Amino acid sequence: MIELWHGLGPETKAALIGALTTIAVGLLGVGGLILQMRSQARQGREAIFENERRKLKASMYEEAVSVSRELSDAAIDLSTQLRTMPFYLSIASKAHSVGLGYDLPPTRYPDLTTAYDVFADAALRFIFLVENRRIVDPRILVYRTALNVVLHDTQKLMHHQFVIEVMPALPTAGPDGKLFPYTPPAETAVERIRILSEQFLASLADAIMCTEDFLVELQNHLLGDLFGKTVAHREPIDLQCKVITLDKADELEAWYKTSTEWGRNCTKVEAEVRERLKQESA
Repeated sequence: MIELWHGLGPETKAALIGALTTIAVGLLGVGGLILQMRSQARQGREAIFENERRKLKASMYEEAVSVSRELSDAAIDLSTQLRTMPFYLSIASKAHSVGLGYDLPPTRYPDLTTAYDVFADAALRFIFLVENRRIVDPRILVYRTALNVVLHDTQKLMHHQFVIEVMPALPTAGPDGKLFPYTPPAETAVERIRILSEQFLASLADAIMCTEDFLVELQNHLLGDLFGKTVAHREPIDLQCKVITLDKADELEAWYKTSTEWGRNCTKVEAEVRERLKQESA
């Protein structure tokens, strides 16, 4: 091959070198074009994927807003009835005690239970939503824990203590819609109802604040990169109020487990189940 090359004339060598150079440049150009096309295609796919991710994030946030607002609205509706009920009972009780006329308290126990059922259903939908959003951050389950505590406390009030204290104190209608003869409760009974109502209202407020904290975290996780900003959490005046944030999830989970009746009951049941399984396997 070398002898053949040396045997060629200068003009032939120049022509061959020019041709080879042209071919090399062409190959480099084609290679560069292919690489450029691949890069553009990859960038195009990444842009499409990013656009779809943003759509998914926005959709997830919108659904969370809808479910959270539904829960807040249900809590507010029930709270309104719980705030007005002791007031009307107190007026009727005081008027009756001095022999004056009075208007019947407008609250009916079936209305309270219906409003509570709406709230409980909304709380369960919120819990299901949280469980289906663990892909955002596994620590998000702390909001499920917070709502479980609220449901435990409010169910105990609604289906036990309210049945004993509140139901007998309210006017009751028969199947035909007519009210049975009514006598207002004593003022001491009204005071007990007021205290129970305040406990109920505190739990409902916890539910509303839980949804607010939840939406703040979702805004920061799902939409923060889009707007380049971070939403600050609420700062309650009462330091006893818990602000539910993901960075404090472990601390809050431990607090709920040890400092609430729901958490202590869960611990007790878990211990009993472990002991039973241990005895069965022995």
